[in-house]
Amino acid sequence: MLTFYGQPKFKSDGATRPPIGYELFIREHTAAGWQLPKDFNAITVAQLKALLLKTMPLMPANVVSVAFNLEPAQFIDHSYIDMIAEVQQTTSIILYTELTERADDQVTVQQLLAAAKYFHKLNLQVCVDDVGSGRNTLGLVLALNDYVDEYKFACQNFRFAADFKQITEILDPWYALAQRHKKVFAIEGIETAAELAIVDKDYPCDIVQGYYTGRPVPLNIEV
Repeated sequence: MLTFYGQPKFKSDGATRPPIGYELFIREHTAAGWQLPKDFNAITVAQLKALLLKTMPLMPANVVSVAFNLEPAQFIDHSYIDMIAEVQQTTSIILYTELTERADDQVTVQQLLAAAKYFHKLNLQVCVDDVGSGRNTLGLVLALNDYVDEYKFACQNFRFAADFKQITEILDPWYALAQRHKKVFAIEGIETAAELAIVDKDYPCDIVQGYYTGRPVPLNIEV
């Protein structure tokens, strides 16, 4: 069985207000409870569609967007893209497909670009997840840039830094790039009030999320 956990997303200046959106994380039921799937690529179009259709009616009235992840091999598969277009037609909530940073040697940059163009043709929103991490390098982001709507920067991927100010040194160029290209910009992985204050002051952006503003919680749906 599969389910979604939902993590709230907020405006960067309104983390104490109701969330404006959610990111959905797939979990798989095991003997130990709900866990990360062993193989995200094994999640089928039908399973993801059923989860999305069950989830959309559960969203509060103030929610304007919902995001979920696709692996590179799923991202380039038109059956997933066509399914997302079908689900989008059932709801006024804007669906954001996040391209994960995980590498897949079987998927080329040319295939990712063609897929991003197809998303764009269908008026579907695309986010490059975890920019600056894994495969989602500056080169890939720029290659897809004309067909991408959002960049997401994951602070948790840079926790090796001694303090948050060192993370912001990595964040700086991505924030500037998003502003230059007028992209939606999300900062996730915010863990303390002090970190949120830095983001609010120095990096006012479209979306913030993290354990400090709200942990993922089960949505109590199953497929």
